[in-house]
Amino acid sequence: MIARFWNGARARRVMLGVAGVAALTLVATGCASSSDAGKTDAPAGDGLFDQGLHDLLPEGIQKSGTISFGALWETPPTISIDEADPTKPAGITPDLAALFGEILGVDVEWQNLAWPAQLPGLQSGSVDVLFGQVSITEEREQSVVDLIPFQKRTYGMLVPDGNPAGAERLADMCGLTIGVPIGSKQAERVTAISDAECVAKGESAIKMNEYQGAAAAIQALRAGTVDGWLDASPNIISMATSEDAAFDGIELPTDEIAVEYTGIAVAKDNPGLTEALVGAMRLIIENGDYAKVYESFDVKTEDMALTEVVANPLTGTPAGEMAG
Repeated sequence: MIARFWNGARARRVMLGVAGVAALTLVATGCASSSDAGKTDAPAGDGLFDQGLHDLLPEGIQKSGTISFGALWETPPTISIDEADPTKPAGITPDLAALFGEILGVDVEWQNLAWPAQLPGLQSGSVDVLFGQVSITEEREQSVVDLIPFQKRTYGMLVPDGNPAGAERLADMCGLTIGVPIGSKQAERVTAISDAECVAKGESAIKMNEYQGAAAAIQALRAGTVDGWLDASPNIISMATSEDAAFDGIELPTDEIAVEYTGIAVAKDNPGLTEALVGAMRLIIENGDYAKVYESFDVKTEDMALTEVVANPLTGTPAGEMAG
């Protein structure tokens, strides 16, 4: 597969430019100016409500009438800060979550959570759902959380304008430094590729710097501290094609990092919520709303069949259960 490049050409709809991403560091994680911060009311009136799916929800959510979602609001177009109201998120997952709220008959609220705090926050009950940055892995399905696929994605790399390293894949970055999210699966992939394609062939290893999110990584890329930033392709495209971009984007070949699922994560003690979200996800794929959301952000994602939208698709572990 030949890598695809993005530069200069502006997306028809860009949620947040690179300058806006950098500004996110000014917003404290999870903070809000009022009790309604991050909250969106359930849309009403176009007939999506499903009583059967609502009845699957845990009693506590039915009583409160609200599902709390968490993500890092720093990866446009997946999710970023709403420029009109910095206490709320905007992007693909907030739009999908609003549809889920309508289907399930509840309001939706959001918390801005840095990645290291996301899984602990979910397991402690600080949020009900993680929706934005969680990769689906067998280990997580079997022992940590229930996971529902909401998109298939390739990976991309943001590099300086003009792509000075001439990179078409990660293996072209031997001796250079890549930025990756703290505690991410991306770090494991970079290490494996570096060991096999650089060190084993007598070249210098790929070095890594870890960052809380895209804002700090982009600042480092501008300063020359790192030579690239690794993230999901839709996010890289958005950054590379934003109005003030000084970067190029590379879609990494799938023989280097395979297409994978990004997941909606739910704590193991809430299997009813998992099943309700599976049903809601299937419904919006069937009725076309899922495709419309992605089209509104000019994002092309890999097609997902209804048969793929299940709890824990890699291992088949039943919702609420742990393997072994």
